Amino acid sequence: MATSSQIVQYKKQKLGGGEMKRGSKSLRDLPVDVILKILSFLPTKDAIRTTILSTSWESMWTILPSLTFIEWKFEKRDLFMNAVERALMLRGRADIKEFTLSCEVVGDAIRVNTWIYAVVQRNVEVLSLVLPKFIGPISLPRSLFTSTKLKVLLLNLRCIFRVPSTICFTSLRRLTLSSVVFSDYNSAQKLFSGCPVLEEIFLYRCNWENINLVIISAPKLLRFTIDEGDLTYVRGSNGCHIMIAGVTLAYFSYMGQFLDEYLFYNSSAHEAVIFPKSTKRVRQLSERLCKLLVGLPSMKHLTISHTSFEMIQSKTSELLGHMRSFTNLTTLVFGHVVVDLGCKGLSTFLQKCPCLKYLVFCEGIVLYSDDAKDDGMLEPLPPCFLSSLEEIDVLEFCGLEDELRAIKVLLKCARVVKKVNINWRSGMSYLELELMKDLSKRLLNFPKGSKKCQVVCPCPSSVFVSSPILGWPNVNL
Repeated sequence: MATSSQIVQYKKQKLGGGEMKRGSKSLRDLPVDVILKILSFLPTKDAIRTTILSTSWESMWTILPSLTFIEWKFEKRDLFMNAVERALMLRGRADIKEFTLSCEVVGDAIRVNTWIYAVVQRNVEVLSLVLPKFIGPISLPRSLFTSTKLKVLLLNLRCIFRVPSTICFTSLRRLTLSSVVFSDYNSAQKLFSGCPVLEEIFLYRCNWENINLVIISAPKLLRFTIDEGDLTYVRGSNGCHIMIAGVTLAYFSYMGQFLDEYLFYNSSAHEAVIFPKSTKRVRQLSERLCKLLVGLPSMKHLTISHTSFEMIQSKTSELLGHMRSFTNLTTLVFGHVVVDLGCKGLSTFLQKCPCLKYLVFCEGIVLYSDDAKDDGMLEPLPPCFLSSLEEIDVLEFCGLEDELRAIKVLLKCARVVKKVNINWRSGMSYLELELMKDLSKRLLNFPKGSKKCQVVCPCPSSVFVSSPILGWPNVNL
């Protein structure tokens, strides 16, 4: 490698005009590999500043394997521009492993493109381009899209993205697109079709408003993350149909208002994280959420907000009722908001999870008095409560009556559960700690539908565990 040869040349030189002597304390007498190690821990801007320390350090930073240039960290734009060009010029043909460029592009697109071209020619493997202000559509160097060395690519462009006629990323494993606006179907389709070994995609605030359909079919794709952020479309836009075809993902994550429709075709994911955001277009969100869930029949782990089912139940209850069962789903996690155990949509969805083993309420659980049944039972009782549900976790527990009511119902309805973990909300005051102890004992004495059920309710100074046989608490275990 060219970088290695430069290091060898440095080592052959007499640092500071003479051989390093035993016991020398001068910075200029440090071995080259030690200097490079020190510089690798510094931001590029600070590494440049080390040139004043010794003549032997003057150009050392230019052969670092990783370079990061962020414009706002420099006092003036001219200093930033000169630093980038100096680094690329002084390192000659030495390879660059990682390169990050973050700057505005105002009237000097040709200059920035020259840098990107130079980096690609130096076999860059990890490339991050953050170009927030770019006047007009952006056209990156053609050589970037046929790189055989590039493994990780991040593009944050915030403008219309144009791609060349030929795209072939033979080594690209991870692709991140942020604020990209695709001009047409061909641009988007060429990009995703030109990544045969892609393993991970992350899309943030990408605008598909100009496209009706795009198909993402990467045979080795394992992780797919979509975050719409604060993206909005013009009124009347139905967005894009984004189809994930022919892959089995290890992980799929979505957060947004379902401005676009996501469909799995001959595809699925083992783990899914879905957090819809509130929107005025509730019916559209409900329909698209249902279609997304239907396309994930083989998922084993689902993290979702229970308000999703509230929205579906209020607008498209017939879709939720006709949804097929998720027979592979063993772990269901509710996040972001407190779960209302009396939610009809939640009850309907639990009916579709016959093999559920692990149920988690990350933000706590409540059952309001108006929703509670006279006998304290869920109706109809989810099948998993009778045959498979082994463990329930309740986090952020505060001890309110609505929470106690929910816990009581869960303990009574879960007929085969082995363990119920109740974790108190952090940051309790001293007075609240005393109340926690009393409430913990009360929790442990609630009737249980399972004879093997063990309730664990840890306090700061002790752990309360109920006996699965005797039903009374053992303290300070």
